[in-house]
Amino acid sequence: MVVTDFVAIRRRHIAWNIAQNPTAITIHRKEKIRKGGGYDEVESDLSPVTVRIFVSRSQIPQAVSNLAGTKQTDKMYSLLADDHADIKAGPTVTDRFSAMGETFEVISVQPQVVQGVIVGYQADLERVK
Repeated sequence: MVVTDFVAIRRRHIAWNIAQNPTAITIHRKEKIRKGGGYDEVESDLSPVTVRIFVSRSQIPQAVSNLAGTKQTDKMYSLLADDHADIKAGPTVTDRFSAMGETFEVISVQPQVVQGVIVGYQADLERVK
């Protein structure tokens, strides 16, 4: 009987995919930590990690509205990272990094799960500068 370790196979697939176009990044994290009746904002630089950044879809330019006004976007970026990466997104944490002459902010993070085990992460990015 052949027992297939799908977790190890998927981790190798992710590592191979990252190796095809690797980018080393250092994430700068701003995190709001509950303190008393309010929050403290803590900033830190994480250890460098190697990821793959790619254009997840290119589209007709569209206007995106937010509280500060509107802006034009024409590309959606994503990244692929292994299971050891510390990448977060949410209302109390902001992860940013510079790569390819641009500054990116992590918008959302989706763990890649095989048989109940996290084997990597895919994150949606927004160019902020």
